[in-house]
Amino acid sequence: MSQKYEAERAVLMEDVKQVLKDAEALYKAAVDDGTKEGQALKEKLKAQLAKAQKQYAELEGSVVERTRQAAASTNDLVHEKPYHAIGIAAVVGLLLGAFLSRCGR
Repeated sequence: MSQKYEAERAVLMEDVKQVLKDAEALYKAAVDDGTKEGQALKEKLKAQLAKAQKQYAELEGSVVERTRQAAASTNDLVHEKPYHAIGIAAVVGLLLGAFLSRCGR
């Protein structure tokens, strides 16, 4: 399950990174028509792009750190109380099995 989450997270982060690259390419390709409005719009776009890139970097670092913390706390909990973890896994398996057997009918 955590591998699936990691794969989905990686795909999402890659998609966001690609959108930012595309926006940056669009900004660089934008033709400056020389008007004050055009220059102001281009400068605003440049500022928004820089802000989005900064927020992306912060978000990526935050997500990675939270994922590591969650994995470490789960690992610690399982090591501290292995019988609780086995019991919870058994109950979840039992409920999932009952649910799937009813859906299969």
